[in-house]
Amino acid sequence: MKKLIFLSFILIFLCQACSLTSYKFFRSYITQYRLYEDIELDTTTSGNIVIRGHKITKHYSYDSDGNNKERYDELCKLHNDISYNTKRSYMVSPLWGVCSAVDFISIDVVSESDFDDTHSKGVSLNDIVRFVSISPKKFIDSKYSATFDWEKDKPEIFKQDSIINRIYHIYEKQNYFPINKLLSEIGIDEMQLLPITYYDCGFLVFDKEPTLEKEHTLTITIKASNGKTYVKTIKKTFK
Repeated sequence: MKKLIFLSFILIFLCQACSLTSYKFFRSYITQYRLYEDIELDTTTSGNIVIRGHKITKHYSYDSDGNNKERYDELCKLHNDISYNTKRSYMVSPLWGVCSAVDFISIDVVSESDFDDTHSKGVSLNDIVRFVSISPKKFIDSKYSATFDWEKDKPEIFKQDSIINRIYHIYEKQNYFPINKLLSEIGIDEMQLLPITYYDCGFLVFDKEPTLEKEHTLTITIKASNGKTYVKTIKKTFK
């Protein structure tokens, strides 16, 4: 009798799950862009700097209406994400392709005090600071064929900081490639389709520590695709 009751519960659960499953044709891989009001900075427990979107104000989605749908279509076209053309099933909401509606064009980092012998006060630190994040851009650019093996090839920098490591724990992580480049070397098209997981868009990681003062007030200037320039300061104490 107990076994029969248990099987009945399983059957009911499966029926409910099936009723929540939807099927839809998706022209684009990105199903939703999220726009935030501002950018804020924070530090992880390991001392790396988090660039975080603050206060989501709009969602541009495949099922939006009116101006929001128009903006969604514009963003898909801008990122060449218009030929996915796949019918997919999903539970409740298709969250495999959720990205920030704001791309970064450039990031510049300076300190208000001398950093080392080659980086005096106000001199760009971009040659010793790297931007770390993830993006499905390479997957989309490859016509939805290229993937990344996170189990085998995950960069060490993701393993060294638990907060950075959590950023790739998303739906279909194999379609998201790591971004891990010095700010002085990163291209204008390499900070696109950034995540908004936990509101974290990316991280700034120093390759070197200062040889002079250990506490620095850093000014970080971010030029973004929405036409805004975000200028933020943060204090960082190096070990």
